[in-house]
Amino acid sequence: MAYHGVLRPQFGPYYVDADLPDTASQRAKSVRMAAERLIEGDWTATLLTAAWIYLGGHAPEMLEAATALQHRGASRNRVIPTALRHADYLRHDEIDQEDLRVIGGIVVTCPELTIEELLRIGGTRRHQLKAQQLCAYADMAALARRFSADRPGMRQARDLLQPLDPVDLSTV
Repeated sequence: MAYHGVLRPQFGPYYVDADLPDTASQRAKSVRMAAERLIEGDWTATLLTAAWIYLGGHAPEMLEAATALQHRGASRNRVIPTALRHADYLRHDEIDQEDLRVIGGIVVTCPELTIEELLRIGGTRRHQLKAQQLCAYADMAALARRFSADRPGMRQARDLLQPLDPVDLSTV
């Protein structure tokens, strides 16, 4: 059906009608379909998964999320490979409510936190490029404040973004 243009690939093994508009909400719903089979309890879309929800394009090869429950077992990988971090963003003291958004019925890190995590946790060239693209969706003043914070890894994250970002963050 995808070959004939009736369906288009979405997240993981899922396809959607080719006529369905490609929106952040629709992409988040496709992530939710995959995650419901893989994750128990509350979870938050992070890193490349969150970036894809905002940006679109080709879906990432794996589901990246933070979850309150510890998950083990190879059965998760039958739907899509996963990279789950054991962190409860919904009850984490260091995460402000502004750092999380609900899109398409799932909790997603805001663009600024997603950029930070792509650079601090991801660190590959692909993560850097997605962080650069995501700057178009970020509040640059909030991003500058985030990078000026005196937390471990923030200076290195800012330095990774600086050569890519057309906005001058050298003042932070």
